Amino acid sequence: MIWIVSPGHSESWQPQNQQQSQTDDLVQLWIQQDKAAKPHYQLVRAEITIHAPIGQLLPLLQDASTQHHWLPYTHKVHVLERPSPLQTRVQFITQSRWPFKPRDAITLFEIEPLGPNQIRINMINQPDSHPRATGHLRIQTAEGHWLLTALESCKTRVQYQSGSRWGGMIPQWLVDSTNASLAKDALTALKPWAEQHYKDYAAYDFLPASTLHRTCH
Repeated sequence: MIWIVSPGHSESWQPQNQQQSQTDDLVQLWIQQDKAAKPHYQLVRAEITIHAPIGQLLPLLQDASTQHHWLPYTHKVHVLERPSPLQTRVQFITQSRWPFKPRDAITLFEIEPLGPNQIRINMINQPDSHPRATGHLRIQTAEGHWLLTALESCKTRVQYQSGSRWGGMIPQWLVDSTNASLAKDALTALKPWAEQHYKDYAAYDFLPASTLHRTCH
């Protein structure tokens, strides 16, 4: 399950893999402590470049039927409703392994165009909007966004930021460590999946076309 944090935190980001060369094929990872949250929890930012046009990458990311191919520990993803073309309310149900009890979460995805070459997908946690899955704990605290930026040569830079509290008896340091691993693993898996399957998707006609990707197919 992926949670993406909204901007506005003033603490500096600490790189976690600065020893690695900066290439398109590697996930770059940073962490930051969210001092505004009570109790505190860690934020994670992950970035990678994907060889796919931004217009087709967006609907691929939102395809609930295929997210289990690249989202770690995802058991089921249910689309509950689409309040508008820019909004989708989704229930995530996770798989688990010791010492975690299965979790579920309700997220409202809101697409926010930031111009013809950049798109944010805001993720709004809505824990009280739908009954929880039987035998699961509901995640109460999470926030975030995806940020997609069109690049030259039909590439898209994907940024993902994450922070959450899972509740229950799991210590926050373990949640923070797991969230960082999930972010890296998700983008590592997303890159080959998206590069292989983006041609199965058509860009949304209600969003402006990317000026950098007009000739991409």
